[in-house]
Amino acid sequence: MTTQYGFFIDSSRCTGCKTCELACKDYKDLTPEVSFRRIYEYAGGDWQEDNGVWHQNVFAYYLSISCNHCEDPACTKVCPSGAMHKREDGFVVVDEDVCIGCRTAIWLARMAHRNITKRKAI
Repeated sequence: MTTQYGFFIDSSRCTGCKTCELACKDYKDLTPEVSFRRIYEYAGGDWQEDNGVWHQNVFAYYLSISCNHCEDPACTKVCPSGAMHKREDGFVVVDEDVCIGCRTAIWLARMAHRNITKRKAI
């Protein structure tokens, strides 16, 4: 049996502060244009008047997204340069020296969220 890695987020406690994103960048010593974790905000609702009284149903929630390190990652199969690969220890990684920035792996593997640096992206 192989080890399957993941990252647990208690989304009920997430305020969208992006501290986890910054901590990841700091821990991995990433340059400003590279991000292995992204926080997405989904918000909606509005204010409505009812007999002179205003009520709101405004809401927001946040999703912390990163690579799932899938057991059989689709992103590694479609990467034309071979930059995306799964290591022996189970982590899916990008070899930035080999990456051509085509984004093929991102487009074709919806759940395989990885980063392509802005300087290489077309």
